[in-house]
Amino acid sequence: MSMSTTVLLQQINDVDTEARLLAIKRLGMIYDDEKIIDPLLKLLLDNDARIREAVILSLSVQSSSPKIIKPIINALSDEVVDVQLAAIKALSEFRSILATKPLIKILSDPEDEVRAGTVLALGLIEDKNALFPLIDCLEDQNSQVRINALVALSQLGDPRSIDPIIDLIQNETDDIVKQMAILSLGPLGKGDKRIVEPLIQHLSSPNPRFRQYAIVSLGQTKNPEIIKPLLKLLNDEDAYVRRACATALSDVKDPATVKEFIARLDDENAEIRETAARALGKLGDIDAILGLIHALYDTSNAVREEAAKSLGDLEDSAASKSLISVFKKEQDPSVKIAMAIALGRIEGNSPPSTSFVLANPAMRVLSKALSHKELGVRAASAESLAKICINNKKYGKAKNYYRRASDESLTWEFKQPFNLASSLGCEVMDRLSKKHYGGMTSIFEAIYDNLATAAKMIGNHTFISKNYWKILEVYDQIFQSKNKGQFVQHFRDLGLKILLLAKKLPEDKQNLLNTSQDRLNEKFQVIDKRGLALSESLVEMENLKPDLFDIGNKILQIEPLELRMDEDQENTINVIEDLSEIPSMGALATMDATDLLREEENIIQRHVTREVDRKFLLEDIPLTMDTHLFAGKDLSIGLIQFLQGAKRESFIEDDRDLWEKFVRRYYDEEVYRQTRILQFTQESIQFRAKPKIIGYLDDAIYEGCKLIVFPECSMPESYLPKLQQFADRFNIFIIAGVECISDQGHFYNRAYFISPMNENMPYQQKNTRTVMPSSEKNMLEWVENIETTSPPKFSIFESPFGKFIILIGNDIKEYSQFIPFITRERGLDFAVFLNNGIENTALSHKYQELATEISKPILYLNTGQFGGTNVYLAKDTQQSPLQSEYSEGIFHWKYAVPEDDMPEFEL
Repeated sequence: MSMSTTVLLQQINDVDTEARLLAIKRLGMIYDDEKIIDPLLKLLLDNDARIREAVILSLSVQSSSPKIIKPIINALSDEVVDVQLAAIKALSEFRSILATKPLIKILSDPEDEVRAGTVLALGLIEDKNALFPLIDCLEDQNSQVRINALVALSQLGDPRSIDPIIDLIQNETDDIVKQMAILSLGPLGKGDKRIVEPLIQHLSSPNPRFRQYAIVSLGQTKNPEIIKPLLKLLNDEDAYVRRACATALSDVKDPATVKEFIARLDDENAEIRETAARALGKLGDIDAILGLIHALYDTSNAVREEAAKSLGDLEDSAASKSLISVFKKEQDPSVKIAMAIALGRIEGNSPPSTSFVLANPAMRVLSKALSHKELGVRAASAESLAKICINNKKYGKAKNYYRRASDESLTWEFKQPFNLASSLGCEVMDRLSKKHYGGMTSIFEAIYDNLATAAKMIGNHTFISKNYWKILEVYDQIFQSKNKGQFVQHFRDLGLKILLLAKKLPEDKQNLLNTSQDRLNEKFQVIDKRGLALSESLVEMENLKPDLFDIGNKILQIEPLELRMDEDQENTINVIEDLSEIPSMGALATMDATDLLREEENIIQRHVTREVDRKFLLEDIPLTMDTHLFAGKDLSIGLIQFLQGAKRESFIEDDRDLWEKFVRRYYDEEVYRQTRILQFTQESIQFRAKPKIIGYLDDAIYEGCKLIVFPECSMPESYLPKLQQFADRFNIFIIAGVECISDQGHFYNRAYFISPMNENMPYQQKNTRTVMPSSEKNMLEWVENIETTSPPKFSIFESPFGKFIILIGNDIKEYSQFIPFITRERGLDFAVFLNNGIENTALSHKYQELATEISKPILYLNTGQFGGTNVYLAKDTQQSPLQSEYSEGIFHWKYAVPEDDMPEFEL
């Protein structure tokens, strides 16, 4: 047990209540330590309700066990509501069925807040024994309890709750409760006709939200009965109702809906024309082609864009000529991008051309667009050219076009790593087509790393092309077989991989590979039954190559495709994936159904029982020089804040082409396109004879600063050698926030600690990967897609001016809670927070409170477009002139280096 834990356990019995509360809170940060459980459990009998509440919340982060759960269950009957609520919250996090019956008992509690929290907890536990008690809560007098009951019943997913919810809809007087009830019927009643009539009744409601939510729920039924009533609402006065209606109808394929949407392409309302064009693409009926071609000439940019997208979805060559003609004249970048992608999809699925470069007019017009002024148009054109080349078996050319598409894509778009993965995949196809087998392990690893990065940018989904590249990896291994036994193992693995790829296709693409699979199955049977020698078997595998490449063409024509699977499909795929890792088990067809089911259950159980690691790691970074150099002296520190260009919010508010203009204005565009490094140009240097970074270094050195700190993302990686030269020449220390760095396919921000004559240049890597979604229009979407490193890792830097830790960007929000604990355990002298994000008063107060708690300075640096650079001291803030947005300069601060007598603790 560490000294810190011992001290905290002593403090929980202190006479000072505030000291006890703080100690309990700190113990809640020590995970999976049995020695703290019993002392905390004893405090559940404490007379102070605040102590009991704090104990429960601290215990809630420990691993689930009856030893902890049962005492917390007893706290459900506590006389203080806050204690009850803490117990309910803790039990919902444990998700243990041991809590179901005790929670049901307090559904009759007189406190509305207690009942509302209990209902949600039962929904999270997902024990169907709570079904009928939750149904009873639909009649609770408190509206929030009824809303929470609807949420909980949706989580249970039991169709027995449908009738009670329908009764609630008919009798409910609270509009918000009624809206939630209408919306909950959709996921509960998929394929259940009971919900259709009650929902159709609300299509004529004067409340537009009732109409909208009824349509959303009806759409999930995909029942043909909804077509006629929904067609009447395509002209609804409420825009949200119209959109919901079009979405629902586009999921129910019927000639009547196609005809209706074609007619709507001539509607006087541009928004209705846009909605109709989008719906016709989803419906997939070629009767819509002429109407969509006509829509390419619409006066509305949005209508033209949706028409182009839908023509691409239909993949009919009859639209190519019109698309090419309009593409040449189109001025709007978004529309031009949609047309380029549509041409790629259509021509990529057309019969191959013998001399496609000269004969294919789509190739000519797309090639010309590679020099278009807009970045997005160039990227889309390159991607479409790659798809056409793949269709014509020109894999070397496809590789180059995909690489061009990656270079032209924006760094926060998933298409950049995706196109890079596709380029590498085409290189594999090119090698295999030329019989160059083996030596491609690193290529396949790079493909998977890039696809993983792309998938995280759109919400951790999977690209089906990954499964195709795995097929080619096994196919390549077949030709490296040293004996017939190895050949048979790889041969069976290939069959499993092909089966897995087919299973991963979405429902509307399930028949895409049928013909190719039939041919492959015939060939498999021939090889399997004839008992050929290894050399003869390899010849037969050579004959399989055209069929495998045909599958690749079909897959890459529909990618990028975000894939979502239902639970049953995912479980089946998990089984196949597990089998494919064990070649000796053979093909799926040889497995007994009982064994398959048992294996599937084992996989599910492994997923259910997997625990989240809440620990963090500390790494000491020693300095190879005298660490007593400044002990007991004053040290001058320069905190640098400068503008990097356009305000970041503008990327959210404006079009994507702003980024291209921003790059052209401040950086060398050619260097950026080739290396993704932002290098200042001479033209961008304002009021200085040198680039800003070098100018600020000069100024800080002139001011006598020995430590110079730059914020997150403030400089390109290419500047690090130059910073090292400055450190060596002027005997200074630099903390540099470096822009996004690719590390094995993942993107991280880093902060380097540069010291004189130290070539190692240690760094703190951000524990939250920089994984931007495909759009920055919604910053919440970005936050949700951040993936944290597990467990997080922090570096403790030793220096002549004391020990310090660095937190970068989102790490500040996620992990600053650990700073007091780490400060005590490792004797930190200060902390450094490097940011490139929004700063507000609430955050400033938080940093101030943290500095007071640890009694150590916190150096907070932000970029100039957000402001907020400051030093937070115990009790009061060191006011900085750089706190406001768009301010730029050096905050010169005097720091008293502590004497080197800090006590050392072992973690």
